[in-house]
Amino acid sequence: MPGPVLGSLRVSMPLTLARRSVGSRRVIRSPYAAVPSAVVEAIQRDDEARPADYRRNFTGGLIHGVFFQLSEAFSNINTVLPSFIATLTGSTVVIGLMVVAQEIGHVVPQLITAYRVEDRPYEKPILMWIITMRWVSWLLLAVVTAMFALDRPDLVLFLLVGLFAAFSFAGGIGSVVYADVFAKAIPTQKRGRFIGWKQLIGYALAIGAGWVVAWILSGSGGIGYPMNYAVIFFLAAVFLLIALFGIVIVKEPPSTHERETGSLGESIQRAVRLTKANRNFRRLLAARGLTSVLLMSAPFFVLFALNDIGVNQAAVGLYLAAQMTGAALSNLLWGWLGDRFGNRAVIIGTSLAGLGAALAGLSAIVAGPMPLYVTFFLVGATMSGLRLGYANIILEMAPDHLRATCVALLGTLLAPLALLPLAIGIVVTWIPLTAVLILDAVAMAGAVVVSILLRDPRHGAEGVCIT
Repeated sequence: MPGPVLGSLRVSMPLTLARRSVGSRRVIRSPYAAVPSAVVEAIQRDDEARPADYRRNFTGGLIHGVFFQLSEAFSNINTVLPSFIATLTGSTVVIGLMVVAQEIGHVVPQLITAYRVEDRPYEKPILMWIITMRWVSWLLLAVVTAMFALDRPDLVLFLLVGLFAAFSFAGGIGSVVYADVFAKAIPTQKRGRFIGWKQLIGYALAIGAGWVVAWILSGSGGIGYPMNYAVIFFLAAVFLLIALFGIVIVKEPPSTHERETGSLGESIQRAVRLTKANRNFRRLLAARGLTSVLLMSAPFFVLFALNDIGVNQAAVGLYLAAQMTGAALSNLLWGWLGDRFGNRAVIIGTSLAGLGAALAGLSAIVAGPMPLYVTFFLVGATMSGLRLGYANIILEMAPDHLRATCVALLGTLLAPLALLPLAIGIVVTWIPLTAVLILDAVAMAGAVVVSILLRDPRHGAEGVCIT
């Protein structure tokens, strides 16, 4: 999409072709005749920068991204799913299993997927298959919840864990494929606008989703259990189906590059060498891992609110709205910090937000439920900062030939941490959930220290990865 100045020139100039009479002749002047050559060149460059299907891909990508984010809000792992599990069983282990499934499913397939699709000309069919499987999973869960949650909660729980595990594994594959498809479909110089609009509209709708969830779970609409959760899961399925329609619209340009790596084993060996050789990368890995402790334990915060603080089910939707609001507002702050001071500043700010989330949760023991809104607001800010700061600093830290390896490594090397939620789910059977918040506070204090020790590659060569 052209900028406002170039866009207005392109629209207006063909409509204002200057005409003047010379005797009986009418001379039509070129639409660019009175325009400075620098402006004409800028218009031509702008046209050349856009692939033929740019507008179509921008629209399809926007539909997909916005409705995918809205669907995720209705199936949020930190709020909606833990509260639903609490209606099926009193076991905290199941919540731990769900988070483990999400983390392992997201991380494990990435290196393998990146290797397998490296020389594929088209990847969109894979993405369509993945999204289809995911929306059908939520639809199936909605039907099973409505039919069996009261009489067969064990069956619903079994299907929930199984479907969510498959859902997460497919998501891990999809994250790699999605990145490659849209790297081809949206040109680099237009990507910032695309992401900006996607996040702006997506976060606004996700905040609204929190209020809808609160309304449904409050019983104000006359929807009781288990139909309330069945409706929520049905909405998650519908919005994912709309997101699939967005992908259908996108016209994926073919890839022309050939495989650059040898075997998968050689790729893994290079990854190990890179990690050993780069202290700053190890610091980044440590800060990311410590921050993950908070985010992996966040699903237990709802149980803490329901069981220890005594809030009602409707509060779950308000916590979701608070989390999405924190993610949306902090995104503006993180963007400004990253541009002004570098992504190291974003990572430090993210660590401080996570520390604040844990401390606010602990204060709820004395102050009551109100600080929990701060907790979920700051959890949203932490998640937003994690996505922005770590994703961007690794792109600046890694040279072109190491970029894909570094990006995959940042997730893959943290895979053992994925077992932490299961350990927490087992441990809190005997100890209070307050201990989880104390663990989070300690981990985030460590993340603050490590992130301060990071070297920003933008401000010094010592921050850049080497082979």
